[in-house]
Amino acid sequence: MQSILILCREETPDVTELAAALNGRGLDTICARPYEITVDMDMSGTRFKFNDQTLNLACVLGWVSLSQREYGLWLLKAFEICGIPVINGSDVLGSGQNKFLNSVLLTVHQIPHIPTRFIGSCEQLEETAEILEFPLVLKPVIGAKGEQVVRVDDINSLRNLAPYYLRDHKALYVQACLDKPGRDIRVRVVDYRAEFAFFRYAVDGGFLTNLSSGGTWEACPLTPRMIELAELCSRIFQAPVAGVDLLEVDDDDYVVIEVNTTPAITWPHMETVRHVADLIEQRVHLSFGR
Repeated sequence: MQSILILCREETPDVTELAAALNGRGLDTICARPYEITVDMDMSGTRFKFNDQTLNLACVLGWVSLSQREYGLWLLKAFEICGIPVINGSDVLGSGQNKFLNSVLLTVHQIPHIPTRFIGSCEQLEETAEILEFPLVLKPVIGAKGEQVVRVDDINSLRNLAPYYLRDHKALYVQACLDKPGRDIRVRVVDYRAEFAFFRYAVDGGFLTNLSSGGTWEACPLTPRMIELAELCSRIFQAPVAGVDLLEVDDDDYVVIEVNTTPAITWPHMETVRHVADLIEQRVHLSFGR
C-alpha cells in the first residue's frame, strides 16, 4: 500500500488535523521529522525508511522549517529526484522561507512589494537608513512567527541591533516600515486558488500582527484585487499551498509583505484543512495513474 508522508518540523495541530483528515479518507498517512528518515542507496536503488520500514510513497507534503529545514530540504529534493510527487517541494520552500529570495522573486515579477535592502556589513547602515528612511524593520533572513522581527526608529538603534543579525558572517534584511492601520491581511491559497482571508491585528501599542505572537484576527472579505495578487504570488512561487501577506496602501490596493510557503492551515479557518486534503488526494490519484 502506498502512503502519504507529511515531512514536518514538529507535529503541530496543522499536521495532526491534516493527517486525521487524510486517514479519514482511507489514505495511509505518516508524519515524520527529517531526522527520523534514513536513506539507503546502492545499485538496486534508493530506499527511504521510517522506523526501519521501507516507505512506498504516493506523495509527500513538505512542511519543514527552522531547525529541520536543511536536512528536510535535502530529503524533499531527493524525493523529487526519485520521482515522488512533493507538494511545496524543496525549491518552493528554499525560496519561500528565505526572505531575501522571497523579495527577489516578488521584485523580478514586478509584484508590489515593500522597499527592501539586503546588506552584509555595518558599513552599509548609514546608506541603508538614507535610502529607506526611518522607521525600519529588521528581520532574520530565515525566520517564522515574527521571531526577531523588530522596528528601529533611529540610527543609534540600528547600529546597536545590526551586529546581532550580521554575526557569523550572516546578512541583514531591512524593510521600510510602511504605515499600516494596526493590521495586515493573510490570504490562504490552496491549489493556486485564494480560499480565505483574515485581518491580523497587532496587540495594542505593538508592532507584530502574527497570531503566534499575540495578534488577533477578524475575517476579511476577499476582493478581486486580493485574489489576483495572492493567486499570482502562489503561481510565481510554484506553491500550491501558500499564505500571502498583504498590506493595505489604498482603497482595495495592496503591497505584498511576503509569501509564506509553510502557512498555518487550521485556526482560524479549519476548512483550509479539507482543501489541502483535497489537493493531496488529487495528487495521489494522479500518482496511482502514472
